[in-house]
Amino acid sequence: MSFLIKHPWIVIVAMSVLFYISVGILHYKNTKRRKAFNTIKSMKRDKELPKVYLRIDNGYGQFYDMSFSADGENWSSGVLFSDEFLTPSILMPPGEYKIRFSIKARPGISAYYKKKGPFYTEVLVKPFTDTMIVFDNDTLTSWQEDLKE
Repeated sequence: MSFLIKHPWIVIVAMSVLFYISVGILHYKNTKRRKAFNTIKSMKRDKELPKVYLRIDNGYGQFYDMSFSADGENWSSGVLFSDEFLTPSILMPPGEYKIRFSIKARPGISAYYKKKGPFYTEVLVKPFTDTMIVFDNDTLTSWQEDLKE
């Protein structure tokens, strides 16, 4: 304690060093995040990430709590939704995936909904080809369809 009383400037130096270390860490994380965002943006622009559209038959609702797995054991909850509002879709690299999702379903146009799920479906995402996951609200089954434009 007497050392700090004789040399009070050490506290200021230590705080300054810690401040610059935290600024460096923030800069590193921001650069990494910006690089990932620009990579995804360029992949979307070049159509390298196919869209998997989401549709509910025989009712209204929305998909939520989505996750995907390439091997069926390790589930990733980081599903990347596209920035479209009217036609919801997720962006996925080409490959074969198992998708787990839940539904907030309504039989008609109302504010009340039922949470249903989780449901599982297999999706084959082909390069440069958009596809669609269809969920039937009556039979509680889901399947993959080719996108019809």
